[in-house]
Amino acid sequence: MASATSARTEESTTGTQCRTVAPHVSAALSGMVEGDPDARAELENILNTEHLTGAALLPDPLPAVPAARAAYPRLGGLDEDTRRILLTAAVAVVDRAEVLLAAAGADIEDLVSGPAGDYLHLVGGRFSFRDQRVRQIVHDDADLAARTAVHVGLANALRGSGRAEVALWHTALSTMEGDALLADGLVELAERHLACGDTARAHEVAREAVSQGAGDTHRRASAVASRAALLGGHVQDAISFARQAGDAGPALAAALALRDGDPDPGLGDVVESEHDRAALRAAVGALALVHGGAEKAAAILAEVLPDVAPARHSGCWFEAPGRVTPLVEAHLRVVQALVAMRSGELDRAAGVLADAAHRLPVALAFGGLGVALARRLDLVRTGSLSATTRALETSSAGAAAGVVRAAQLGDKAVEATRAGRDVQAATFLCLAAERGGAELRAWWLPTPDPAELFVRAGQQRAARRHLAQLRTAVLGPAPRVPGLRMRLDLARAEVALAEPGVLQRAAERAVEVSQAVGSTFERGLTEVVIARALERHGRDSEAAAHLLAARALFVESGALALLPDRRPSSGAARRGERQAGNAVADTAGNFAAEAVENVTRLDVERQGRGARAAEGVRDRFAHWGELLTERELDVARLVAQGRTNRQVAERLYVSVRTVEVHLGRVFRKLGVRSRTELAVLAYRSA
Repeated sequence: MASATSARTEESTTGTQCRTVAPHVSAALSGMVEGDPDARAELENILNTEHLTGAALLPDPLPAVPAARAAYPRLGGLDEDTRRILLTAAVAVVDRAEVLLAAAGADIEDLVSGPAGDYLHLVGGRFSFRDQRVRQIVHDDADLAARTAVHVGLANALRGSGRAEVALWHTALSTMEGDALLADGLVELAERHLACGDTARAHEVAREAVSQGAGDTHRRASAVASRAALLGGHVQDAISFARQAGDAGPALAAALALRDGDPDPGLGDVVESEHDRAALRAAVGALALVHGGAEKAAAILAEVLPDVAPARHSGCWFEAPGRVTPLVEAHLRVVQALVAMRSGELDRAAGVLADAAHRLPVALAFGGLGVALARRLDLVRTGSLSATTRALETSSAGAAAGVVRAAQLGDKAVEATRAGRDVQAATFLCLAAERGGAELRAWWLPTPDPAELFVRAGQQRAARRHLAQLRTAVLGPAPRVPGLRMRLDLARAEVALAEPGVLQRAAERAVEVSQAVGSTFERGLTEVVIARALERHGRDSEAAAHLLAARALFVESGALALLPDRRPSSGAARRGERQAGNAVADTAGNFAAEAVENVTRLDVERQGRGARAAEGVRDRFAHWGELLTERELDVARLVAQGRTNRQVAERLYVSVRTVEVHLGRVFRKLGVRSRTELAVLAYRSA
């Protein structure tokens, strides 16, 4: 379903009206109308803004719109028995066929051979509608008396089968007046649903208890409805029911904080199930560690992710194991995407985030961090915002949060850099830093290097002031933000401003810090900074090799929109870079399609400078002989030339497993993480 909805914009236009729909609401609506675009557009036109943005729970069933009725014109001519069976199926909250038949006074032949069978699936003793639009039409066409009768029938059938707790729900819906005794039982049912992670059912049942109860029961029901709405991501419903309960406790505080874009709304005081507690602890813990390194953050997530069943919006009552609630899973998935991005795996990060956005209230997580992350991933991967990201941003309750505003300025810097407007880019980065961008930078959102931008924009004084600030922060008596982020920024700033005599040493130090960071993207950005510094000092051929390395690393990380410009600062540099990067630069699309091992083959075998590069590589391997054994050296040489593990095994007359073992040792000894980094390390020095 995600792919179907992502193909169209999450903005529905009917006449002159244009309304924004949150991606997860858009996906839900598509599922409820079987992907019918006309029915969906009509629904979007009649639902209110809170429904469309996810701030309020969608009605269930949805109203039957004209486009849905047009798809099933024969439903108006159903006989009474068939209509009763379908209406019973439409309001039933268990999907057992024997319950349906008993409640509707029908037999199995009515489902197998009768008209009702045209609209219902019957598999393994369970039923479901073939098309949810039929459910909507049948429910809309029934009057109050007919609905009451089927609820009575379901209540009797469920009590007869020993399902008294579910029978209570149908009994409540068949009463014409409030019943305090029923309300108490409904509150307990709602709490059970919430403990299972089914926030939609919990919300629905608690809301019914609110209408049935009085006094303390009414307040209890309102409080449960508020918590269920909150953990489902329905912030406006959560606030409304909390106020009905007269509750100024953690649920109301968290809902108000989420509405205002607070990155720490205090969900830990609201969640109760162990599923939610474990997932939320992992999300918060991993987020705290991602500033320093991805490995520990990923380890925390790895402990819980295998046990996290995706959140559900509603299900059969108590017949499925407990799951995390949608809001908690949204926080977890945003951090999972952030950790992947922190490792330089931008495509994987985008995949995790896109899946989450079509199922969960991602825009609410950590004050809009998911929105900021989605925007930046789009800009560095494709160069433009997707329809899903635009809808995520415009439907977000926290779109005005500081983290999102700062990220938007950083986005402008990325766009200006891609367009070659370095002064603009530097200005936007300065503004972003003033408005919270430093925190975003510590979360490693892909961003142009500030010092390099200042230098390219001709703002030498600003660049030197930036360098001085970094030195004070990292090397001063009281480091402000110790860790890899500032160490890397400092190393790059020293490269950008290095004099010729110290440039080589500064470049080596920057590469060393980049390797410690463990991100392919950040390695690529460091190569760009080194290349531009070399160009400024007239070392054109060396700059060309670094630019080639940067391109390979950006391709591996997925940052295709940031592939460095091939135009150096002088005619000589242009000639040198053409020699170094001819095939790569002219086939950026091929880069994305080729396997990583083929990237190095293109770099070596199809470059105009192939012979010189090969000779340099041999020299580099000779130097590595101090670290590698003879067989490791053989494996490293062949892998750097673009050969697969199987090809290396055939060449050396060993098993593929032996090649894998040797290659792992090569990676560890040389401090690289991939085949591309191995080749880059060789050819850059060559």
